[in-house]
Amino acid sequence: MTQRRRSLLFLGLVIGLLAASVVAIALKPTVLGLDLKGGSRLLYQAVPSAEVPNPGPADIDRTISVIDRRVNAFGVAEPEIQREGTDQISIALAGVTDPQQLEDLVKPAQMNFFDYELSVVNTLTGVDASDRYAVFVAASKLAPLDIQGKKPTYYLFGPAPGRALLVGPSQSKADLTDAFRRLPVIKDQPKPKLADTETIALPAGYLPVTRNPINSADYDASFPTSYLIFRDTPTVPGSDFVGAQPVVQSGQTDVQLDFTDAGDKKFEKLTSTLWSRGNLRGEEQHFAAVLDGDLISEPRIDFRDNQLEGGISGGGVIQGNFSLDTAQKLSKQLSAGAIPVTLQKLSGETVSASLGKAALRKALIAGFIGLAAVMIFMVLYYRVLGLIADLALVTYGVLFYAVIELVPITMTLPGIAGMVLTIGVAADANVVIFERIREESRLGRAPRTAVLNGFKKGLSAIIDANVVTLITAAIIFILATSGPKGFAFTLFVGVLLSLFTAVLATRAVFETMADTKLFQNDAVMGLNQREIKWKFDFVGKWRLWLAISFVPLLAGTILMSTKGIERGIDFTGGSVIETTYGGKALPSEQKVRDVVAGAGITNPKIVQTTNADTKESGFTIQTKSLEAGESTRLQRSLESELGATIAQNKDVGPTFGTQIVRRALFAILLSFAVIILYLTLRFEMKLALPALASVIHDVWLALSIYSLTGREVTSATVAALLTILGYSLYDVVIVFDRIRENAPNMRNFSYREIVNRSVHETLTRSIITSILTLAPVAILYFTGGAALGDFSFALLVGILSGGISSILISAPLAALWKERDPQGQKLAAKARRRVVRESAVDSDILDVAALARAEAALAMEPTDLAADETIGLDVAPQPSPERPGPPEVALNPPSDPDGEARLDAPPERERRHRQVQRKRKK
Repeated sequence: MTQRRRSLLFLGLVIGLLAASVVAIALKPTVLGLDLKGGSRLLYQAVPSAEVPNPGPADIDRTISVIDRRVNAFGVAEPEIQREGTDQISIALAGVTDPQQLEDLVKPAQMNFFDYELSVVNTLTGVDASDRYAVFVAASKLAPLDIQGKKPTYYLFGPAPGRALLVGPSQSKADLTDAFRRLPVIKDQPKPKLADTETIALPAGYLPVTRNPINSADYDASFPTSYLIFRDTPTVPGSDFVGAQPVVQSGQTDVQLDFTDAGDKKFEKLTSTLWSRGNLRGEEQHFAAVLDGDLISEPRIDFRDNQLEGGISGGGVIQGNFSLDTAQKLSKQLSAGAIPVTLQKLSGETVSASLGKAALRKALIAGFIGLAAVMIFMVLYYRVLGLIADLALVTYGVLFYAVIELVPITMTLPGIAGMVLTIGVAADANVVIFERIREESRLGRAPRTAVLNGFKKGLSAIIDANVVTLITAAIIFILATSGPKGFAFTLFVGVLLSLFTAVLATRAVFETMADTKLFQNDAVMGLNQREIKWKFDFVGKWRLWLAISFVPLLAGTILMSTKGIERGIDFTGGSVIETTYGGKALPSEQKVRDVVAGAGITNPKIVQTTNADTKESGFTIQTKSLEAGESTRLQRSLESELGATIAQNKDVGPTFGTQIVRRALFAILLSFAVIILYLTLRFEMKLALPALASVIHDVWLALSIYSLTGREVTSATVAALLTILGYSLYDVVIVFDRIRENAPNMRNFSYREIVNRSVHETLTRSIITSILTLAPVAILYFTGGAALGDFSFALLVGILSGGISSILISAPLAALWKERDPQGQKLAAKARRRVVRESAVDSDILDVAALARAEAALAMEPTDLAADETIGLDVAPQPSPERPGPPEVALNPPSDPDGEARLDAPPERERRHRQVQRKRKK
């Protein structure tokens, strides 16, 4: 089978894949993430407890199973529940924008039943039940109860006035202090000093219970939250509870409880005792239904009802004036089972559907504009070659979208950013090949030979550069949280598909067209377009480059050590609620502040803002980290009293930022190690370390610019900085690959001359690919909306600095380092000998004295490199040509009739010297 026929068959395969992709796109819907369609996401971490001191993967899997049953019972569409790392669980629910509803799904659901009158501590009757601090102070004076397995618990309250609960419960004072130190610092809200706080120990055997109107249907919402202390001796423990279901009796909705046989007997005995005691005292008695420390109901036992004399058997009923929805929710929650581990919320985020649609529209528009800009440039600069590249880009886009549909990949805003970035990566592969094809064509190759040689020589550089990007994407995916994971996954898939389209598909098109008349028309193809000659000594100016690089790094270091970096809520912790008013008149800031204060939230930061995606005005409210009940109460107050619409709500716990930093540092160190290993295997250690220096320069420069501009660093920014690690090496690998190619053919040149030549030969490609990658990312920054602003800004800084550092930092450092090893010194000596020889024969009239000096200099120089020596660049030894003097390579070697370069052609100066000698003999 001929090569042309194989190419035609491959093109047929590509066309078939395109047709199948179009069908898949038409039939399957795109799975949108919560940031694009609205919904809520929570991230929890399993923490040690008395029941599960060391939660492991099996415990996490059981927890996920319980949460999944609860979500299915609630009928939430398209839930995403998955493990993150070894001890974290991410829960994402589309369409759920009530944080209370979402957090209800992950409550441990341990329902215990108490004899209310005997359990509640009556000695606290004179204490203000709405003042939690006062209740705990009074309870701390109680005598401990001798209950097996019960130990004191410790709570930390803030300074007066207010005495807010900061941390607790903890099993020891040391744990309490450690948890306090990990509390975040909220902007404009100074963290209290430990000396101003107060530790209160709740004696063994006592349980704090919250009577919250939001969590209970028994109480009017206007009643204040109150705090009670129970003796921790449930009459019917949660282990004896089986399930629950709503029932309607006499027009009233209640919750029917089901117990085990042992639990049924305990409940019957409890209710019988309550009836007898009520009959004796002549007053109603109650049992308390306590769900995870919240008093959700206090059903009464009517002593006047003689049918209750023997107690209630066959299950019990919680009477709480429930609505049908509330009764169903409680029943489903209880029936789904208890969560086996203790979960601590790390972060939570809620996005309205309207905000998600606006963000999606802006991101897609930015992506299409970026793609169009790249395609237009390719056609203008590469003519028909660019048109073929554009067809490859369209093919890439269709295949990519089909993969997203078929896997399916949940499309998020960071995922769209990953797609936009891969547009530049896909175009860059074509640029590398096209520049190689033009080089071959300028050497006199036939079109077919130029195409084959161009693909062959460009493939190594493309693979090396993309492998580094793939490694970085894999590390981000493994270590990052859900948002950056989407970016990393789409980047990984996009790079693989870009290799398929830019290398395989494009080559098949070229091989099919190589013998056509179109390929012979240079005006159309532009294969012999004049080469841009760069004549700048990049290595010789290394001191200037280092000085220029050192100035912003030094300024950034000073700024970060004095001003610091503006950390977003992901690092500081706290809650942020963004409200809009749908074009209605905005309330005054004071009214908003009054509503927030009325919801029991102190020291808020309130700023009037305009949403960059929807262009609607409103207020952004930042507070300390709110509990679910507090957040729900505040949101409902804003909606009912001010007519606000909650556009976005985000809550981050105190340990989330610490985890992001820890994971980022680990990812950076792991990336450094993998990159050094890969570059050492592909090149050598003395090239890997200069490359690493340029990466450190790029990341540090990005952080310096963030500090200078005062932009907030978020978890998405961290993912972008990690991407810089991979992408800043993209240009470095291209340059180093050319150094590796040129080294064996320039054995009479010093290493700095080899590096300079390699930089000059790849400089055009570096400029073009930087433009092609910067263009879509810049468009994403300016038109992609607020959600992608910080992310694309970091990518812009990284791409720009990466393109510059590969030429001005890593290449000169590699030359300087290599010149100082024995092989580099031998190359330098041979280069000096070449210069001496050239100076002696540089004129048409032979200078005998100069030639004598040249011969003397040659005799004193070190011997040539042995025929089997290389310069440590993982290349095969090149045989020396059989001719007088050291081997030399012409800068533009002529071609043999078969199209191959004649690397052994004598230099022009030597030819002139021989001509002069022949004339003298005559």
